Amino acid sequence: MRARLGAGNWRPSLSHVSPTPSHTHTHTQSTNPVTDEELEARLAKLRTAKGATPQGEGAKERRGGPAPSSSTATKAPAAPKPAVQYDFTNETVRYEGPPHRGDLATNLALGTTLVWLPLTAAAVGRAAFVKYRFTDKRFSVITTAPWKSEQTDIAYQEVKDVVTVPRGVGLWGDMVVTLRNGDKVELRSLDQFKELKAYILDRRDALGGGGGNGGQQQQKEKAKVVSGNAARVAALTDLDTPLPSEGGSKGFSS
Repeated sequence: MRARLGAGNWRPSLSHVSPTPSHTHTHTQSTNPVTDEELEARLAKLRTAKGATPQGEGAKERRGGPAPSSSTATKAPAAPKPAVQYDFTNETVRYEGPPHRGDLATNLALGTTLVWLPLTAAAVGRAAFVKYRFTDKRFSVITTAPWKSEQTDIAYQEVKDVVTVPRGVGLWGDMVVTLRNGDKVELRSLDQFKELKAYILDRRDALGGGGGNGGQQQQKEKAKVVSGNAARVAALTDLDTPLPSEGGSKGFSS
């Protein structure tokens, strides 16, 4: 809009005139740098608000209680029991020798077939490198192969059970000895296997081996059986004894 001043003079209205632009100053807020400690403290507060446990603190420690120690958290495994040491000095050899030669001869004869070749090779290896030894305190399986040399000694006290299987029409046999800890020792193609089985069991009982209480428990059981039989014999003897009559020893009248 234009305002009329005087006669025929025009000038722009003051309301329409744009003001002189003023210089605007932008003030930036000065902030101090945040240290690492303050940042960690803020993060810890956020974790605590969310229910998480801050790093380096236990659940009890956050609630005000002591943190569990590592010794109480995990139990240490029990130490294994030491193996029993047996005295094998001054022992007497009962039997010593390789596997029965009949086993080698049979496997060589059957080795002509391709199917039997692995068993033939095993029989040749046993005959050449394996030897069995039985003493009055232990029995041993001795291996003297070029690639393996070892000796396994088993005390008779560790024997739990003995099982034999006859081979070669009963001329030799295989023996499996079960130990008290559950292990099994196998003796293949053993000569005199029946006699050696009886010998192992006799020596086990004589040395106090076998079950948990050894031969002493078996002796107690045998003593109970003997005492029970004696009591039965005494009872039968009392039944056979005639009862005395009131008027002396008189026979029955017919």
